[in-house]
Amino acid sequence: MKRGTLSALALGLSTGCGEEPPAPEPIRPVKYAAVRPASAVHSQRFAGTARAGTEARLSFRTGGLIESIDVKAGDRVKAGQRLAALDSRDAALAYQKARAALENARVQRANAQSSLTRVRQLYQADNVSLAEYEQAKAGYAAATSSHESAGKSLDLQERQLRFNEIHAPVDGIVTAVNFGVNEVIQAGAPLVELSAGEEIEMEVGVPEGHIAGIRNGDPVRVRFSALPGAEFAARVRELSYALDASSTYPVRVRLDAPSSSIRPGMAGDAEFLFGAGGPADPLVVPTKAVGEDARGRYVFVIGGVDEGVGTVQRRTVRVGSLVADGFVVEEGLADGELVATAGLGSLMNGMKVRLLRE
Repeated sequence: MKRGTLSALALGLSTGCGEEPPAPEPIRPVKYAAVRPASAVHSQRFAGTARAGTEARLSFRTGGLIESIDVKAGDRVKAGQRLAALDSRDAALAYQKARAALENARVQRANAQSSLTRVRQLYQADNVSLAEYEQAKAGYAAATSSHESAGKSLDLQERQLRFNEIHAPVDGIVTAVNFGVNEVIQAGAPLVELSAGEEIEMEVGVPEGHIAGIRNGDPVRVRFSALPGAEFAARVRELSYALDASSTYPVRVRLDAPSSSIRPGMAGDAEFLFGAGGPADPLVVPTKAVGEDARGRYVFVIGGVDEGVGTVQRRTVRVGSLVADGFVVEEGLADGELVATAGLGSLMNGMKVRLLRE
């Protein structure tokens, strides 16, 4: 090999090694919308908060001084696990007195039974009067009644002792502890709040102008601020027939297939679909999502959405008449697909984008 060739090669290698790797292409933010049936366009969104499908507000059945709280917010608990206890010294003393009273009543009944047996034998031998025999029977009956009453008193005191403790009714997560140790709590005041089960619901406040159009079982689309780009199918589970403090009607919707990323307390909104709906309704795509060039009309469909980032792909579409909410889709799009609604001229196939809600 010639010396000039070697020098050129060395120069090329040194130049290549000095180059810095290209910077990663930035993820472009885009606004987006979903393809919907024409009837679904007439919808309303209302703010709501995620809730566990099963919630329990646990309290003592008697009041007193809180002696111990064994959990804190965020703890996972098992069914039957003790969560908190009251100062039970007075209740324990009453229980011991009830046990002693029961034992005394048991001895009195045994004595009365022995006496009745002895008097009966004497009466049968004609050695005591009928009045003495009746008196012995009455004494045994009274002792038996006292024994039964003492037993019920002991049961009551035992229950009172149990009322001084709170145990988890099911497996779950502690979401709140409302009092502290050494505080006095009234009977029935919620101390521990527990969320249980895998089901997730959203509680939404619906104004009175829309509540009449909602029925149990109606489909709902749910979104959460912390999960941009994600949408969850849900159905109305519970309707309230009374206004709450915010002058709205509480409505609970249950998610069909919730994500493990959803936690109770997350804020979001629920989209209620008003109108007849049905398979005959044409699909509508926003006018801003449809572009046109020499190859015809097209949209950029956003797929593979994960944590608010997706990938755009150009797709040729055929649209029909223009209605109030966009073009009627004749071919190329399916219900629920996401399409970019801004900056179509700067998008390319395979480009990563970050979703921004309209």
